[in-house]
Amino acid sequence: MVSLKGRKQAFFEILNPYFKAKGFVYTQGIPQGFVKDSKLIYLLFFRFYTRTDLHEISPLRIHFREVENIIKEVGEPNYDYSLEPREYLFGSISKEFSDTYNQKFSELDLKTINGFEQWAHLIIDYMEGEGKAFMEHYSYLPNVLKEMDRLEAEGKYWNEIIIGLADYDFRGLIISKLCNDLDYDKKVASRDEVFYNIPQLSEWLPYYENLKQKLKSVEPIYNI
Repeated sequence: MVSLKGRKQAFFEILNPYFKAKGFVYTQGIPQGFVKDSKLIYLLFFRFYTRTDLHEISPLRIHFREVENIIKEVGEPNYDYSLEPREYLFGSISKEFSDTYNQKFSELDLKTINGFEQWAHLIIDYMEGEGKAFMEHYSYLPNVLKEMDRLEAEGKYWNEIIIGLADYDFRGLIISKLCNDLDYDKKVASRDEVFYNIPQLSEWLPYYENLKQKLKSVEPIYNI
């Protein structure tokens, strides 16, 4: 079997020219991936493993500075953002891969160079299809709010579009405020029910209080 290094070389020989032409830059480290820093930051991360061939890629993410700067300011338990060398480690929103992508990926043999090459072409197809559609639609923050409202109306959670643990609710409220959402107060009240009444979230409560105080002075950037 060809070494992981050799398979990755074949993989990136296909991907690097594509992403470079699209304005992305390859970043090393953990995780490694491609980043496009324009008005927003677009992220695509990879994880490769030496003891298994269950390598993976995260779906495309969008990092909204207006959202993430507030997250960093209010903080969260057990994480110090000041120690993070990258501005864009997490991102703000993401959508899971389609069933079509997942099915095709499941059929790849990642023990081989050919499998890695096929994976590279699958990623390009993703970027030209559902990834491109995601970037175009959700780069506009009010469209994220519309998706949040759709999910909530269907009894689903915002974390189907917003990244995070309990802080996905933080991001959701920030997005609501930035969009001058008429239902902002209603959203705050519903999150009060969560953070004030679920004991497992007690360590998040001081940060939630910080967030609500901060959002009192945040001015909307959209008027939906």
